[in-house]
Amino acid sequence: FVLLLISCAYDIKVSIDQIKGQYNISIDNQIWFHSSRTALYVNNRWYSSNDSTSPLIDTRFVQCNDPNLGNWNETQLIYILNRNGIISNITGRIRQWNSQSALTFHLDTGDKILMNNKLLDKNRIRTIFPSFNIEQIDGNDNRGYFTFQGVMMDFDSQYAGIWNSTSEIIGNSLEGGPVVLFDLNKKGQGNVVIISSFSQFMATSLNQQDNILQYGAMDSMITIPVN
Repeated sequence: FVLLLISCAYDIKVSIDQIKGQYNISIDNQIWFHSSRTALYVNNRWYSSNDSTSPLIDTRFVQCNDPNLGNWNETQLIYILNRNGIISNITGRIRQWNSQSALTFHLDTGDKILMNNKLLDKNRIRTIFPSFNIEQIDGNDNRGYFTFQGVMMDFDSQYAGIWNSTSEIIGNSLEGGPVVLFDLNKKGQGNVVIISSFSQFMATSLNQQDNILQYGAMDSMITIPVN
């Protein structure tokens, strides 16, 4: 499941904090996003990068070419998943496209179907990647947001506000839609970021837990297929 992040700026960088196992997204040398956890719900329990049940064990950098979209480079975050002695790797892929200011995110869960037999709450997701802290980075950070919401993205309501830890970006997962961020200091003349599903729209969902915006497979998918 893939997410698309677009900015009107061209200088987008991905950096990795090896100690914390987190990634940051910078635009024009300013950090816009600190990541939160990467996680998935398998065998009726959570495995997460923030509690050592699925820790980050390696990072890689690869480059290649897409016949339609051109050259790209990809940061790969490799997490280990140990399910009662069954060990596999989970890979978070952050791909940057040379021809445009865009990043795509994809959680590669491996070559095995991941089983569950328990439904979560309808407003939750059972894979988490990417996830971003909703926060004011520093005293000069004055970003606003705008979002569309509606059942199955029918866009029957819109919300706007300040992007900080007290913001409620989405009402619930089923009604969540694209999120737009912009720099209020530049009065609409600076960078604009759009975060939205890029493929598998009917299976990809978003969830806000406290001050964390999370994307992944919606809860109605009891098993996580090979992807």
